[in-house]
Formats: sequence, structure tokens, C-alpha cells
Amino acid sequence: MKIGIVGHEDNIERIQDVLKEQFDFIEGCPVKMHNMSQINTTISYIKEHFEDFEGIIFTGKFPYEIINHNMHSKLPWVYLENDESQLQRILLEATLKRNYNVKNITIDSYDIPTINEIFRSFGFSPDEFTMYTSNINTLSNHLIKNLYDFHKKQHILSQTTAITGISMVYKMLQDDNVPSMLLTPNRISIVNKIHTLLEKIKTQTMSINQIVVISVEHDLGNDYDLDLENDYGIMLMKTKITEEIYKFAQSIQAAVVENEKSYMLFTTRKILEFETNNLRELSILNKVNRRTNHTISVGIGFGMTAREAKSNAYLGKNKAIKMGGNQCFVVYDKKNMDRVSPLDRETDKIMTDYNFKSISEESGISVNNIYQLKSIIDLYKKDTFTSQELSKEFGNSLRSMNRIIEKLELAGYIEIVGKRIIGKAGRPSRVLKLLI
Repeated sequence: MKIGIVGHEDNIERIQDVLKEQFDFIEGCPVKMHNMSQINTTISYIKEHFEDFEGIIFTGKFPYEIINHNMHSKLPWVYLENDESQLQRILLEATLKRNYNVKNITIDSYDIPTINEIFRSFGFSPDEFTMYTSNINTLSNHLIKNLYDFHKKQHILSQTTAITGISMVYKMLQDDNVPSMLLTPNRISIVNKIHTLLEKIKTQTMSINQIVVISVEHDLGNDYDLDLENDYGIMLMKTKITEEIYKFAQSIQAAVVENEKSYMLFTTRKILEFETNNLRELSILNKVNRRTNHTISVGIGFGMTAREAKSNAYLGKNKAIKMGGNQCFVVYDKKNMDRVSPLDRETDKIMTDYNFKSISEESGISVNNIYQLKSIIDLYKKDTFTSQELSKEFGNSLRSMNRIIEKLELAGYIEIVGKRIIGKAGRPSRVLKLLI
């Protein structure tokens, strides 16, 4: 499992230490944000790597509020909160270790009632301490400078001790020799917040994208009347297609809604992924083709609601029709679409025809991956692609795709035939010729 860790590097390191010691199944991916000038860069990075993370933990309330204000995410988000125990610990450390005056403070991360309650727990009455709290807008473009000015000016006026929850503010105050303390999360609060994030991820996994809608349509095309000259032939063809679809529906425990030439299937993600090898294979395409000599187009739609899943299923089906039929596309959202291979696990005739087994043995690549490459060649009717294009078709990361490419290149089944610039800028990508 990968989670993003957004904020200052000091607290990122604290969270990473806890992950290594107590959550070794989680890989923390640092996303450093030290000041307001990095907001746009951070947002762009999170959007670009959105699919790499199952959740995000922010190192504090400030980075969370800033990012949350500037973008919307379907990922579970949590942030490390400044609880009462943290402030109590900091006040004791300031008194016992640094001999700071904690009865006269400036603070930017707590509200007045909480601070009053903590001092009361130490036995201080309200007239025995003075505090100045920040009312600065956390979404200001000059947040860091404004907080620094707030603490420093008040120190000059009243000889206060500054307590801040932002590492950059703390370092600036330290550089100016202003007595200051940095609120840092303790191990218990980090562990508790990671557990909270895991619960959110689990809840989202259980509730989001569970309803799956599959839209299926006959690829009758312009040859409909020529191939099927009588009502009996039409009915016979439809009956055979319907029988295969209901068999498939039974295997995925789906409810079926049928009309003249299309079908809607409703099932759950878990069952569908099991039956289709995690949405990599869809044998019904080949089964319908073999039995009827006709083909179908399929769209699989996910969504927050059944309505959204249905809409996405239509998008996938329409994409399949445009690609010439006998295709299936999975649509997670309007910007995230994958093609499913029509591989039929009941037969290896196609694989034998293309000598996939020997290619697999020579390159160390699985037969399924080689078959998928061949399917991409057949789909687009060409044999040259960039690694980015292949990665998108495979639905895997660019790094994983490059490993496959490297093995095939060493075995002589891929050669570099040129370079192509992707987008308006950046390094040119290699153009690969598949010799399969």
C-alpha cells in the first residue's frame, strides 16, 4: 500500500519512522511543501500521482487546509492534529529544558478555550498567564511571513515565548533568536492517525465502486440486413447471444435488463474482478464470436452511484463500438479508461498460433503479457508504439512497462526505430517496434 505524506520534511521523517517500525506494509511517499510558493507545484504533483496513492496524510492542519481549499480529492485524507497532550508536553519542555517563560506566550495552532483549559490543568488561574493567539487567514498567500511577523513583533513588545505548529516559522524565529517552541506530533498521535487513515481507506474500498454496471450491445453494423435475411435468422442469432450473456451474468451473479439489441448487467466489483482476472480478461467476447459469427461491444462502468456507473458503462461501450467492435473498455471515471483483453482462458489455440510460449521462454515475459501486446497490435493495426502508449494500454505503471520492454528488447522481440516528442515539452520518447 502506498500513501502520500504531504508537508514539511521534518514531520514527514517522523511519520516515515513510524511506518517503518509499525506499518511495514505501507510505503510512505514524501510530498514536501515548505512554503506557500510550493502550493501549485504540490497540487500538480498530487493530481499527477493521484492513482499511485490509496490515501494521503498531511503533517499538520495548515498544509491540509491549504491543499483541501485548492483541490478536491476522492482519496481519503487525514492530517496530524495538535491535541492537548502535545501542547502540555511543549509547555513542560519549554519550562524544564529551555527555561522559557510559558506564562507569556504567542501561539498559532490552538484556540483560546483549549489553551485556557490546559493552563487551568496546570493550576494557573486566568490572571496568572497571558497569551496572544493568531487570527491570520490560513489560506493567505503570505501565511508563513504573516505568522513570523505576528510572533516576532509580539516578542519585541512583550517578551513573549512563541509556540508554532509550522516548521518554517519556527526556523525563522530561531534564526532571529526569538524564544520559540515547535509543536511536533508524538508517536502515539501518528500511529492513531495512520489507523484512522487505514479505516477510511477500508471504508472507501467497501463502499465506493462496489456497484458495477456492464453495458453490452450487438455489433450488427451496416451488414445487418445482408447477413440476416429473415426473421428466423435474426431471432436465432439473438437467442445465441442472449444465452451467452446470461451464462456470463450467472458467473458474475449479475442482474440483467434486456432490450432489443442491448443488455445491462448489474453486479459487484469483487465478483467481477475474480471472474475477469482483475479486469484483464473477458472471455465472453470470443465466446459470442465463435458461436454466432457476430461480435458484441462491452462497457464496464464504475461509479460513486449506480447512475454514475451506468453512465460510465455507456461511455465504455461507445468507445468499444468506435474502435470497430468486439472490444471492452472499463471506465472508472471520465478521465480514466482501460481496455480489457478478449482473452479466452478456455482455449490456448490463439497463443499456440503465434508461438507465444516460445517467446515467453526466451524473454521471461508471461504468455498473457505477450498475448496482450499482440492484441494491442491487432487493435490499432500497427506495430510501433511509445512506452507511454503501451503503459496506458496495459494499465500498469511506466516503470513496470519499461521492465517488460527491456526484457523483450534483449530477447530480440522489440527494436528502437525512432523517437517522438510527447506533449509540448520534455525529452523525446523512444518509438518501439514490436516483433511479435
